[in-house]
Amino acid sequence: MKITKRTGIALIVLIAMLFGIVEFLKISYQNNQEITETLADTKPTNKIEKAQIIKEDSETILALAVDSNQEDLIASNLADTVIAIAAQPGEPGYTVQSIKKHIVKTNAKRINIALIGVDARLGTLSKKADANHILSIIPDSGIIEIISIPRDTPAEAGMPDSSGQNKLTIVYATRGIGGYLKEAAKIANLNKIDFYIELGFSQAMGIIELLGNRDSKSTLQVLRSRKGLGGDDYQRCFNQGQYIRQMILKHFDKASGLLGELLIRGGLSLVNSNVSADNVKYIVSELGKNGFPKSPDCITVRVRPQLMQKFKVYNFADSATVKQLKTKIERFNTFMSKKDTSYRSSKQINIAEKLNNILSTAAADTAKRPKQAINKLQAYFDQHAWLQIMNQQSRESIRSRFASILSVSYWKLGKGEQAKKVLEKVELEIQLFKASQTN
Repeated sequence: MKITKRTGIALIVLIAMLFGIVEFLKISYQNNQEITETLADTKPTNKIEKAQIIKEDSETILALAVDSNQEDLIASNLADTVIAIAAQPGEPGYTVQSIKKHIVKTNAKRINIALIGVDARLGTLSKKADANHILSIIPDSGIIEIISIPRDTPAEAGMPDSSGQNKLTIVYATRGIGGYLKEAAKIANLNKIDFYIELGFSQAMGIIELLGNRDSKSTLQVLRSRKGLGGDDYQRCFNQGQYIRQMILKHFDKASGLLGELLIRGGLSLVNSNVSADNVKYIVSELGKNGFPKSPDCITVRVRPQLMQKFKVYNFADSATVKQLKTKIERFNTFMSKKDTSYRSSKQINIAEKLNNILSTAAADTAKRPKQAINKLQAYFDQHAWLQIMNQQSRESIRSRFASILSVSYWKLGKGEQAKKVLEKVELEIQLFKASQTN
């Protein structure tokens, strides 16, 4: 846990730290108590009730688990952000968390979806979870709670105690998606998480662009920054949670009808997920029936483990704010002569050149060694690596080459279905970006 030092208030910092430790111990006790009581089956309110199965059609079934939040056995209080802070010269304005609350019954039906941002770079299969957020959707109340967890939060990763590696970011790499969801649920104080959406650097840039932030590189830089904005890992993951919140509020009305069908199917095609398009449409429909979004207050962001801390809330939908934040990060790096985790002043890799070189070597393998061609390209294709290219003409050319070489290679191996999937995925992406540009 990091607490920012401020001149002249050492005593206050010490008191805050003590309160934070007490709160952390309280949460740890509650999690352990929940596990003990569930195993002993002594408290019906802590028991995971049998999932309610809702059948949408003959092929799609969505299981909704009745969940409870152990922080308060009567109600879960969701705080939002409304207190405005005037911007300083050259600095972006922001708000801070308020004490305004909503009441959610502990037996409320929840749909929990983990959003996992992995640190996979171009062509790599790394699975460290650097961004960890849970969408806890309460459809009957028309409320979404976003629970954001710092990547270095202690968690059981199966590593030696002396290694310092037992933290959530490592769990995904060592224990897989099942182990990760269990640890994330424990930290978030939820009974379980059934669904997940995983995306890497390239997919994140593409989705940010689809959501209207055309300078996706700068936006992602801001959302990944920690030291450059004068905060810590808690403020950083809160920033990411707020971005998710603001984008849902801004674009929820587009998630229905024919356009919604395309946006949902296309968006899911960009990521790795066990959520189906029918799942998403059901959630959208149920939220809509209950008036979502009635107000900005219907989506809240909470950071776990919980601290006695109020977070700054920036307007990430505003390009001017993103630009000012980016400038602030760069000023910090220049002044401190060190690198921020999301900013490098050294020469950047030419993504288009790198991908074209890889495509050229793969093309040479297509005739006699199609399997090698697939091995060279598949990881980049799954990552949608071309989405890191800002020049549209270059991006489209490289995407087309990926589709051509991979599909031909699969056909030569007698894997026609795989070849069709490659072409269908690329065509869906093309339609998705066209639709986003006209709406």
